[in-house]
Amino acid sequence: MFSCIKSTITTTGIQYKKIALILLTAITACFILPSYTTLSPQGVRMVVIFLTAMVGIIFEVCHQILWLFLMIVIASATGTVSANSCFSGFTNIVPWLLFAVLSVSSVITSTTLGLRLAYFFMKKFGHSVWGLSYSIAFTELLVAPVLPSNTARAASIGLPLATSLSKYISSNVPGVSEKAIGRYLSIFYSFCNTISSGLFYTAMISNALIPEITSSAGIKFTWFSWFKYMVIPYSIILLLIPIVLKYLCGLKVGTLGKLQQQAKENYEQLGIISNKEKIILSIFGCMLILWILAEYIHIPVLTTTLLGLCTLVFLGILNMKTVLSNYNAFNSMMLLGILISLVNCLVSTGVIDWFNSFISNRLTGLSVNTSFILLTTIYFFAQFFFTGESAKIVALYAPFFTTGITIGINPMMLAITLASFSSASDFLATYVCPTSLTMASTGYISLQKWLKCGISMSIIFLLVWYLYAYFIWM
Repeated sequence: MFSCIKSTITTTGIQYKKIALILLTAITACFILPSYTTLSPQGVRMVVIFLTAMVGIIFEVCHQILWLFLMIVIASATGTVSANSCFSGFTNIVPWLLFAVLSVSSVITSTTLGLRLAYFFMKKFGHSVWGLSYSIAFTELLVAPVLPSNTARAASIGLPLATSLSKYISSNVPGVSEKAIGRYLSIFYSFCNTISSGLFYTAMISNALIPEITSSAGIKFTWFSWFKYMVIPYSIILLLIPIVLKYLCGLKVGTLGKLQQQAKENYEQLGIISNKEKIILSIFGCMLILWILAEYIHIPVLTTTLLGLCTLVFLGILNMKTVLSNYNAFNSMMLLGILISLVNCLVSTGVIDWFNSFISNRLTGLSVNTSFILLTTIYFFAQFFFTGESAKIVALYAPFFTTGITIGINPMMLAITLASFSSASDFLATYVCPTSLTMASTGYISLQKWLKCGISMSIIFLLVWYLYAYFIWM
């Protein structure tokens, strides 16, 4: 019997030893923590379950959904929360919005629209590293508002550009190795992706989680209000990125030979834009307009996205079989829904209120501005412990926001800063978000080099952001 079990579990890919160690640590924590907190028994168990969920995801002990289902089973079976509470996140519109936008955005990744746009800018401005860099940045900024998956943009635009351009430049420009230019392009695109994800409300689906939290303080973000607050600091950083990275990556090259001619040839090889692509552009253009005007015409972002999805299906550009078989969309929806459920459970068991009180007590005696900087900086660098923006927003945004409000920090300043830092912290390392992992998969850049560039760029970003916050709010 045991030999049969052993033979079957060896093919699952599940890290049973890691799971056993994590669960043993969790059980031990349940006995130790009550002595150090004023939480109720249910609160203590919920904290342990939530932290166990995060640790399991970080160490990839098994499929994320399977691991979270196990956490839900434990929470329900131990009487920590009710079964209904374990799935309360699915009554939130955000997981469904995530599913809708990923389904819609799949039509862009299946066409040449992204590469067509990139080659267009490169044939105009690709005479030098600066021209190449900003042409890639312009491409990312134009695509980002209508493709709300930063990972999808990296896979469909960033990765093919970085690999193809690195090979071409190293072959045609004397003194430039493929690894050197590849290292620069990989991290440069990832940083541009990070900028666009923070600049546009619809550029990263995780952004949609934030208004759900800030609405309790009377702060409602729209597409335009979000852009208005982000555009100045993010534009400054975008201008600085190629200068800083060229130095940190040790890239010593000026002109890029016949890159413009090559981009022109590649652009011509794509042929004229197809009728299908024209329809897609028209639909996404209408969706973008409706997203921008949502505050004034009272059509929610989810409604607009579903309208776009239905239109694409009725016009035959998408079919329901493709929509229903979209593994990434369903997986992301399930993951986000369960994560939101776990945070709801933290709220219902009093954990969030306890955390707010704990942080407030530690910041007592400090000025409001000092507390603001400390609180938001901790939130920024907490990304080191997460593998995606959604997980950090779900776990930390609400407690940090409510704690800051309690301390007396300007609500709008705090809300927009935490929102900005939710995406900007993707600078830090290769593993902190799927986009960075996608660009690091080129093999051109090591974790150590990325950390050097990421931490340097993060410090510059924080200085720019705090100066901006000082002149606007302080």
